[in-house]
Amino acid sequence: MFLKKFGFLCALLSLVMMAAFSTEASASQRFADVPATHEAYQPINYLADRGIIKGYNENGKQVFKLYNSVTRGQAAKMVVLGAGYQPLKVSQSSFVDVNPKTDPELSGFVERAASLGLFNTSNKRFNPYAPLTRGEMSMAVAKAFKLDVNKYASYPSPFCDIPTNHPYFKYINALYYNGIAQGSNGKFNPDSYLTRMQFSLLVARAMNAQFRLDVKPVTGQNPCQHQTAPERTDTIGRATVNDLNVRSAANASSSIIGKLNRGDEVYVISIDGWWAKVNYKGSVGYVHKTYLKLINQSGTAVKNRIIVIDPGHGGKDPGAVNGSYAEKRIALAVASTVKQKLERDGAVVYMTREGDTYPTLQDRVDFAQGKYAEMFVSIHVNSSSSSSAKGTETYYSITANDNELEDKALATNINNEIVKQADMVNRGVKREDYYVIRHSVFPSVLVELGFITNNEDLSKLVNSNYQEIFGNAIYQGIVNYYSN
Repeated sequence: MFLKKFGFLCALLSLVMMAAFSTEASASQRFADVPATHEAYQPINYLADRGIIKGYNENGKQVFKLYNSVTRGQAAKMVVLGAGYQPLKVSQSSFVDVNPKTDPELSGFVERAASLGLFNTSNKRFNPYAPLTRGEMSMAVAKAFKLDVNKYASYPSPFCDIPTNHPYFKYINALYYNGIAQGSNGKFNPDSYLTRMQFSLLVARAMNAQFRLDVKPVTGQNPCQHQTAPERTDTIGRATVNDLNVRSAANASSSIIGKLNRGDEVYVISIDGWWAKVNYKGSVGYVHKTYLKLINQSGTAVKNRIIVIDPGHGGKDPGAVNGSYAEKRIALAVASTVKQKLERDGAVVYMTREGDTYPTLQDRVDFAQGKYAEMFVSIHVNSSSSSSAKGTETYYSITANDNELEDKALATNINNEIVKQADMVNRGVKREDYYVIRHSVFPSVLVELGFITNNEDLSKLVNSNYQEIFGNAIYQGIVNYYSN
């Protein structure tokens, strides 16, 4: 009897512990976009626990929006609360762009921040919705947390772009020597904007020494004297989108030192994973290569380009079938030709399958991501209930992404070459949300070579000479894309 009761109590205790653990686990990740593995997880939760920051409710989830710019108004609230102050009660605002009736909370924090002299203002405007610069941040944080700025005004600057006569010099020095802020590549970039994540880290460091950075000693030498401007290179990166961030380091949390718009070009110094190190206005910057069309200035158009070719279907999935002919075999034969021709020109080519295997659609997407693909081309054969349907068509995703213009350009180049070289009916470039192209942001297309259910198309699709022609046409379409 005792053993039965003991077993029941153990089971009950186990259930209680599991429930508690589940509650703790779900509560531990306060924001869906800030997992426990993220570098800012602890500082952001530290601030959230103290009511200094809040997130946004989207689709039933609480998100922080790490990479959104922090505004001057948001920053005012964070430094006021972080430094132990409270907002003022305001009936009449000191600023024409802050209305205490429509937004009393904002007005209260802005007035308190202004009374403490944390922000520069002009023409009775606070500009609460303007993004905060790193220079503005240095003064706000240093003053709010009462750092001894005069003490550090006599210390050497660790940053190339912050001479002693810079208006924020003493504030930036105070932040550096207190382990609150550091620059990147010897620069502080005072005019670049801060993200919500970056500002949260700064405030958390100012509040709690456990989050502070190690301070490296600074010699009296000019930190810029050994730096040389990057030179021109053999590869140009042409921006494929507007408002593309140029960052100070190869990660999405580093400071933004500039912007590129579609068509702007930079020289690419090197590429590491997803990041291109570039010459940006004579300085080194970093751009996510997904949004750069990489154009070679010497050698072939596709040399060093990372291209993933996806032969559709495979293994247990034959695709479209007509008698003994199967789509999976035709697609693989054509894809192998494309790979061989691209590699001959120096491209780095990967195939999602090289035999009669069946990677899932998600496997194919993950494969391309894992290879840091710069282009994705999926090869298929069409079918129809009508034997009269024939011709070539090429698809790009209808779900608009930042690179949709590149998708369309790639699809058009490939489709035109197949129609011309294989003498196919032109069914045109179309939009459809096929899984493998919908989930790929880099230029991605899906090619339907022809109809296996049409006798005229079939005679070409299963002919080894025409498979070579189809492969060459896709290869030439890719070359044309990189040549324009």
